[in-house]
Amino acid sequence: MSGKERARDNPFSINSLLKIACILLLLLFAVFFVKTKLDIAKMQEQLVEMEQQVEQQELENKDAELALRQDEETMERTAREKLDYAHPDERVFVDISGAN
Repeated sequence: MSGKERARDNPFSINSLLKIACILLLLLFAVFFVKTKLDIAKMQEQLVEMEQQVEQQELENKDAELALRQDEETMERTAREKLDYAHPDERVFVDISGAN
């Protein structure tokens, strides 16, 4: 038998091993591609959820800031009217005529 005849009879010749290797490599790439696409889809869903959480938190922060500002205004008004407090650099004029 010559070398060509042995190569044809041998089921594990270089050509068939290369074909098998290429097929396995393509399958590996296909699995990697599908896995990557699934990971991307999952991460995009997480991104949407996180953006919604950020938006919700920003609304809560605005509400808290508004409530705090209103509380500060209420405290300042109470301090001025009932305790006669003023800011350090503020001049307070008192009407002593008795007329309101």
